[in-house]
Amino acid sequence: MFLSQNYLNLNLANPGSSTFLPLGFQPFGYPQAKNFVYAYAQQVNFGVERDLGSGYSINLAYNFNGGRHLNRPINANTVRGDLLTANFAAALADGQSFASPFTVSGCNPPGGPNGPLPYVDAALMNFFRPSGLNPSVAVGHYLIGDAACVAQASALLGTRPGFNTHCNPVPPVPDYTGCVPFGDMDANFSNGSSIYHGFSANLRKRFSSRYEFLASYTWSHAIDDSTDLQSTLTPQDSYFPGLDRSNSTFDQRHRFVFSGVYQIGRLSGDGFGSKFLGNWTFAPLIEFASGRPFNIITGNGNNFQLSSLTGRPNTTVDPACGKVYASKYSPTGKLQEPCINGFLLAGTPPTLLQLDGTLGRNAGTTPWTVFDDLRVAKQIPIGERLNLQLIADVFNIGNRNNVAAVSPLFTNAGQPTAAYDPRQFQFGMKLSW
Repeated sequence: MFLSQNYLNLNLANPGSSTFLPLGFQPFGYPQAKNFVYAYAQQVNFGVERDLGSGYSINLAYNFNGGRHLNRPINANTVRGDLLTANFAAALADGQSFASPFTVSGCNPPGGPNGPLPYVDAALMNFFRPSGLNPSVAVGHYLIGDAACVAQASALLGTRPGFNTHCNPVPPVPDYTGCVPFGDMDANFSNGSSIYHGFSANLRKRFSSRYEFLASYTWSHAIDDSTDLQSTLTPQDSYFPGLDRSNSTFDQRHRFVFSGVYQIGRLSGDGFGSKFLGNWTFAPLIEFASGRPFNIITGNGNNFQLSSLTGRPNTTVDPACGKVYASKYSPTGKLQEPCINGFLLAGTPPTLLQLDGTLGRNAGTTPWTVFDDLRVAKQIPIGERLNLQLIADVFNIGNRNNVAAVSPLFTNAGQPTAAYDPRQFQFGMKLSW
C-alpha cells in the first residue's frame, strides 16, 4: 500500500487495479538536507607544568573544542500550528464541535452555510504543512463531488508564503505532478554547532616514601543546539531551531578525582606481627562530580508539531490551562503544560512562538554523584619463588545512593528513576612465581 506511494494509485476506468486510499496522515521520511556537509572540529589547548620538588608536580591546562556543521534532525515539513489553531478557532466560532485542530473536516467558505467564518479540512491541507495539499485527501474530495473544498484550500495556500501551491490532482486520472505526498520529514541537517571550554588542574606525587597520588580537578562548560541525529531529538520548534541552543546534555561543570597507592613493604623481624603487618597495599579512588543537564518535557505535542519528546512546559501560569506544578528547575518555581484555551477564549490566534513552551532546553540538572572505592591487597611470600596475593575491592564504600537517571516529565521532573550500584565487595586471589 505504501511502497512507491501506491495508496495514490487511482484508475476509475479499471477500479480493480486501483490501490487508492485517502490517507489523512501521509508517510514520513528521513531525507538528507540540501547542501549537507560533514562535521569538523576546531581545537585549541595549552598547558603549563611545574616541578615542585620532592616528587611533586602540578599541571594546569585549558582545552577548547568547537564543533562545526554538526548533524542534527530538523523537521523540514512540520505542521504550522498557528494556522492549524486559527482554522480550528474559525470552525468553533461557526458552531462546529470538533475535538481538536487536527479533526476539523469539511470546508466552509466565507459566509458559507456553516457560519460566517471560513475554515478548511485540516487533513486536506496536510495539517498546514509547507508541502501544501494532501493529494490523496484532495482526490477523495473530488470523488465525492466536493471540488469546491479543494479550490478553497488551494486559494488559501496561495495567500500564504512558503507553501507549495502546485498540487491539484484532478480525477479521473489524477496528475500528482507538483504534489508532495509526505508528512513529517525529519531531515539530516548539518547546521548544528557546539562549544566546549575546559580548565583542569592536576597535582601529582611520584612514588616515593611508600606512596603516590594524583588529584585532578576539572571545570568545564559545554554548549550546543543538538545532541544527536535521532528523530526524537528534533527541536521543540522546527521553525526556530536556534532557540534550542543551551547547555549540552554532556555538560558537567565540576569533577574532582583523587587516586593513590600506599604500600607497606616487608617489615624487619621474623615474628607473626611483622609478617602480618607487612606487605600491604591500599589504593583509594574517590570522585566527586556535578550533575548533568536533562531536558524537561510535557510528553505531548502541545505546539502541534507532533514531537511529544521535545515539547516543553511553560514557566508562566495561564488560568485557562491545566494543573500547575511546583518545580525547582523553573525560574518562576512553577511549570504548566501549554494549551490553546486562552487564545480560543480571547479570539486571538497564537503565533508559532506562543505555542511553544517557555522553559529552555536542558533546564534540569541531575544530582551530584560521589564514588568512593578502595582496594586492599596483602602479599604473602611462600618460599623463595612463590607469592600469593589476596585482594579485596570495595565499591561505593559509603553506600551512597548515586542517581543515574531522572524523570524528564514536567509533572515530576528530577525524580530519580535509576541509581548506580550500591556498596559491592569483590575478592580475588593471585598466585605468581
